[in-house]
Amino acid sequence: MKKKNVFYGWYVVAAGCVVMSMTMGIISNCFGQFIKPVCADLGFTRQQMSMNQTILSVVSMVFALYLGRIIRKVNLHRFMCVSAALTPALYFCYSFCSTVTQFYAVSVVMSIIYCFVSMMVFTYIVGNWFAKSRGVAIGLMSMGSGLGAMLMNTVIARMILAWGWRTAYQATAVLMFVTVAPSVWFIVREKPESKGLMPYGYDETPAGGAVKAPAYDGYMLSEVIHTKLFWSVFATSVAMVFSIGAFYQTLSPHLSDSGYSVTFAAVMASICMGALAGGKVLLGRLFDRLGTRRAVTLACTCTFIGIMGMIFCRQAPALAAIVLGVGLGSAFGAICLPIICQNVFGMKDYASIYGKLTAATSLGGAFSPIVSGRVYDVTGSYVPIYAVAAVLVVISIFVLRAVLPKQDGAKSDKKA
Repeated sequence: MKKKNVFYGWYVVAAGCVVMSMTMGIISNCFGQFIKPVCADLGFTRQQMSMNQTILSVVSMVFALYLGRIIRKVNLHRFMCVSAALTPALYFCYSFCSTVTQFYAVSVVMSIIYCFVSMMVFTYIVGNWFAKSRGVAIGLMSMGSGLGAMLMNTVIARMILAWGWRTAYQATAVLMFVTVAPSVWFIVREKPESKGLMPYGYDETPAGGAVKAPAYDGYMLSEVIHTKLFWSVFATSVAMVFSIGAFYQTLSPHLSDSGYSVTFAAVMASICMGALAGGKVLLGRLFDRLGTRRAVTLACTCTFIGIMGMIFCRQAPALAAIVLGVGLGSAFGAICLPIICQNVFGMKDYASIYGKLTAATSLGGAFSPIVSGRVYDVTGSYVPIYAVAAVLVVISIFVLRAVLPKQDGAKSDKKA
C-alpha cells in the first residue's frame, strides 16, 4: 500500500509557526520585558517607551488598509524574503538607541519592513492552502507567537539581568534571523498552485490533468462594506484588541508593581504565552466544531475573566484566571478575526476585507499602549484601564452575538 505524502500546506503552517514565534512572539509579546530596564536606564516614561508599540500598530493599520491591493500587485514571496532578513537587522538597531527619537525612528522603519512577515500576511497564506481544517491550520500557525513569547520572555529577562538590555536586544535579533530567514526563504509559498497542488480539501488532480486555481466563494469588499455586520465586527475588533493589549502587554510590569518579583513576573508571562500557544490551536479547533458565533463568545468571555484576574492579581486564584484569559482570550486578533472573515465573508476577496478589519485591530493596538502608559503615569496603577477594558469586552460580547450568523456563511446575513 502506497504511503500518502504529507500535504505541503502543513509545512507552510510549521514554517509560519516558527516565523510567528520569533517575530510577533518577540516584537509584540516580549516588549514588556524591556519597559522597566530601558526607562530606568534612559529616563523615559512608560508612556514614551510604549509609543514604540503604537508605531508598530499604526504602520500595520495603514498596511492592512491596502493589503488586498499590495498582494495583487507585488511578488509577495520576494518581499517576504527581504523582510525576513531586514526585520532582525532593524531589531538589532534598538541596542544602539539612547533617545526616544532614535527608538521611534527604528520602530517606524522596522514596522514597515515587518509587515510582510506579520500575522496578517500569514493568515492570508494559510487561508489559501486550506479549504477545510482552516481553523486548526490558522491556530497551529499563529500559536508560534505564544510559543516564542513563552520561551523568550524568560530568556530575555535573564539576558537583561546578566548582560543589560542592549546586549539582550542584540542576542535576540541574531536568534530571530537564524530562524526566520530560512523558514521564509526555503519553505513558505503563497499559494498551493505554485507547488502544483490544490487547497487542502479540494481534489489535487482535476479531470484533464491540469491543476487550476479553485473558484473561491464569498463576497467582494464592495458588497459588505456598507453592512451592519461588517461595521459591527470592525468596531468590536477595535474594542477587543484595545482591551487585550491593555491586559497582556502590561502583565509583567503590573505583576511586579503588585508585589511579585521580577523573576516571578517573567515566569508568569512565559506561562501565559504557553497558554496562548495552546489556546490558539484549541480555539481554532473550536471554530471548526462549534461554529463562529459560539467560539467568538467563548474567546471574549475568557478575555473578561483574564482582565478581572489582573485587577485582583494579589489573590492567588486570580493568577489562574489570568492564564485562562491570555490562553483563550488574547487570541481574538490572531484567530477570531481571520476566521470570522473567512467563514462569514468567504475567500473571494478575503485579502481586501481582512485588510480592512485588521486595520481595526491595529487601531485598537495603537491606542492601547498610549492610554495604558498614560493611565499608569497619572495614577500609578494599571487597574483603572483594566476596568475600562472589562466594560468594553462585555459590550463586544453582546454586539457580536447579535450580529454574527448562527451558522457560518453570510448568505442570509450580509445585508443585515
